[in-house]
Amino acid sequence: MKRKSEIDYAYKFEYAFDNVYGHAFSLLKKFNFPKNGVHLDMGCGWGAISEKINELGLHYVGMDADPDATEHLRSIGRESHTFQFGLFKANIEAIETVLQGRPLASITVLDTLEHVLYYEELIKTISALSHKYGAPVVISVPNFAHDDVAFKLLCNRLDETSSGLLDETHINLFTAEKLLHTCKKNGLHQLAEKDVLLEKSDQYFPRDLLSLADASSLRQLLLNLRAGMNANGKVNQIVRLFVASHPSVLPAPESKRPFLTIVTRTTGDRAQELKEVLLCLTGQENTDFEVLIVGHNLTLDNQIKVENVIQSTPDWIRAKIRLIRINGGNRSAPLNAGFQEAQGEYISILDDDDIVFSNWIEQFYSLSKKNYGKILKSVSVRQEFEPVQTEYGSKASMAISSFHRDYPAEFDYLTMLHHNQCPGLCLAFPRSVYHDFGLRFDETINTVEDWDFILRATFICGVASSPVVTNIYRWWAKGNSSQTLHDSQEWTENYRHVQNKINQSYLILPPGNAKRISAMVDALSHGGPVSHPAQSEPQEMLWAKRDIAHQILSSDSWAVTKPLRIIKKWMGERTEVPNIFQSSEKELDDFIHHAQNSKSWRLTRFFRKS
Repeated sequence: MKRKSEIDYAYKFEYAFDNVYGHAFSLLKKFNFPKNGVHLDMGCGWGAISEKINELGLHYVGMDADPDATEHLRSIGRESHTFQFGLFKANIEAIETVLQGRPLASITVLDTLEHVLYYEELIKTISALSHKYGAPVVISVPNFAHDDVAFKLLCNRLDETSSGLLDETHINLFTAEKLLHTCKKNGLHQLAEKDVLLEKSDQYFPRDLLSLADASSLRQLLLNLRAGMNANGKVNQIVRLFVASHPSVLPAPESKRPFLTIVTRTTGDRAQELKEVLLCLTGQENTDFEVLIVGHNLTLDNQIKVENVIQSTPDWIRAKIRLIRINGGNRSAPLNAGFQEAQGEYISILDDDDIVFSNWIEQFYSLSKKNYGKILKSVSVRQEFEPVQTEYGSKASMAISSFHRDYPAEFDYLTMLHHNQCPGLCLAFPRSVYHDFGLRFDETINTVEDWDFILRATFICGVASSPVVTNIYRWWAKGNSSQTLHDSQEWTENYRHVQNKINQSYLILPPGNAKRISAMVDALSHGGPVSHPAQSEPQEMLWAKRDIAHQILSSDSWAVTKPLRIIKKWMGERTEVPNIFQSSEKELDDFIHHAQNSKSWRLTRFFRKS
């Protein structure tokens, strides 16, 4: 039988520092493993890594099913053996025969697993050898989840080639997740990675396919969607270093998730309100939920308060509660921590001072039956509260207004682009938008972080709305809040930051919005006023400034400094206090600026939250 020449051999690849062989060698050098004994190259092919292995002082041994490859290695003075990897027992016997009692120092399995019939048997073999000899293992596989492959599959294109990502001889397909899962199950644990990146792989053809064409809106939309997925879209070959230990216990894929995870942020300052939140959850009609209380920058005293509140709940609900403590970061940090730990099919935000009715979860569940995968929305009402002291000396909160129907029953995509109409507790997000699509709360902004997340999630998931009122959004008329902790300039900057982020993205609008946009353009083109965005401040900013002015006027600092204002009035100096719902934006700006820069405001900072 005629042997293949070097030219004819399909897998004659050269060593290069930036290809799979160079990356594998770099990983082996990275750690101070013992450098004496045999290096076993399983599925060695033409032995591209053999020369570099010898530089480490190791004795190279190659094993491959192709006799042409092993004969070539022998012809250049490398030890090699022809063997077809199969079941575990036969693999171990063959390898131990090859080793002949020599110590095994390291192993490489480069672009081999995709070619063997029993790939998991080979991984078991590798794990057993690594465990017995303490040998590190470098495994590489082509990445089936490369952007080029994924985008072509959307267009029903699966183009096999003689080598590369979709080599026609491949039996098995791998993603990073699949490789790690199989290795963990068999006792191989990753120590390091050095994947080979290629923005455009050998599958980047035909160039005129719209999902591949660089400037097409379709490709840009797809890239935008995959950007946060941790999808390894630019990885051509997955190259990882493993060592063997005990197999990991992996969660059963069929294990049932709770329907809803409830994420509750708290700093521990509102123990009574937190108790009321958990009381509301105790009365839910639908009990298929878990509760993640995320303690943010808890002092020891406040941690004890939170733990006591949890301890006071009935056994059945206490079993559903987990307390997660995090330190540092802004208001987004506890949301990211809670969403990361969430096990539910859906996730909702319920802060430690809000109130939900008994139908809150049940309404989400009912909506999900016909709208699974969409964001689920019910209706919030706003009610004003203020902190009070009871006759027994304990702190409580008291409603001082009726319900305000400030928030619409139907989710309005276009209005939401302008300002937020949805308190977080009226929404339930699909778990997948965070865990699979990689959306995160933006920790670079201190305000409007919920609006930012809602917008980005909305254009991926869509929204299903219900007109049913299920909760009360508490509006604190007295005391301090985020409005007084952040000045109007910061609110404006964060607002602009979110709008610019959304403006740079490709958006997916649901049916019906094209007609609305057309009607809006038609109205403007027939004499309606058209304002240039730079010439008018958005209405959202006006309302934000009204809120800040309102919080200043109802704050402890303002109450404490009242005698100073009376003295100033006697001396002929008057503090201009605006009517916040009738004042112009400039008047509000002047009041906020003067108040927050006054000596009295600075001197009374200890009365406000830090």
